Amino acid sequence: MKKNNFLNLRGDFNEKAIFFGLYTNFFLAGCSTISPEEAEQLVIDQYSNFNGTAEIISTDKKEDKYYIEWINESDGTKGVSAVSSDGKIIVIEAEAQ
Repeated sequence: MKKNNFLNLRGDFNEKAIFFGLYTNFFLAGCSTISPEEAEQLVIDQYSNFNGTAEIISTDKKEDKYYIEWINESDGTKGVSAVSSDGKIIVIEAEAQ
């Protein structure tokens, strides 16, 4: 009987190891990262409107965010926005003239 219990424990360990491996894989796959070009396009889409198209002035990567300076000359707005690795846009500063 002890041999069967040992095999059962070993089987449980293998199942847990497989589950942990699959869970880790799904977790890492879910942590998306975007390219600088994708981040810039998100900012262009966010700050363009019927008055004109936003243009990118500069893009800097700091830690896990892209800091993008932009301007929309047609409507007189400009600013700096941070884009996180999952594509969320955070306004750092904005100005309208």
